[in-house]
Amino acid sequence: MRPHRATARRGKASGIGRNTIRRLSSLTAAVAVVVGGVTLAAADPATAVGAGRVCMFNATEGAWIAGHVGWAFRVGGADDWIYGATEDPSHNWQKESNWKTMLDTFRAQGGKGYYDTYRCRNTGHSSVTAAKDEVKSAYSRPYDAGTDNCLTRSVEFFLAYDSDLWNDLPLSSYTGPNWYYDNDLGGFEGKVNL
Repeated sequence: MRPHRATARRGKASGIGRNTIRRLSSLTAAVAVVVGGVTLAAADPATAVGAGRVCMFNATEGAWIAGHVGWAFRVGGADDWIYGATEDPSHNWQKESNWKTMLDTFRAQGGKGYYDTYRCRNTGHSSVTAAKDEVKSAYSRPYDAGTDNCLTRSVEFFLAYDSDLWNDLPLSSYTGPNWYYDNDLGGFEGKVNL
């Protein structure tokens, strides 16, 4: 059996040729650029303001038996929250207030007892600007019951707020909000009654 040309030329038994080394060098450079880009983006104070917190509010009896959800994310480390929901194909809402007012708003929304529980999670990052931009974009799009609804939008807002949540929040299209709320909110705390 003849040795590989690169090995024979260099007199080495490693079998690593010039093309392999060139590819590894290119890959290393590409990874450095990507990691560097992520580091720079994460350090941008306009988009990432430190650790954060997100919450999903559940209306168990909403949308017939499928359920319904609302969303919330904290602005920085203060007691300031941005929250809302896509209530139906023609009604989105969004507000900003402190924690207590937010809870009172969800308690009153849709009639007493409509939103019945919530679950929250701390996040390593809080890209408030990115999340607000995603809310604005989603609220300008047409509603679609399977792929652009109360649940898919809530998950999109959380992912814009902290992209590390991709590891714990699976895609939510064609999933009932109650099922997702009960089973797919990775890393979220247990249910709290409103």
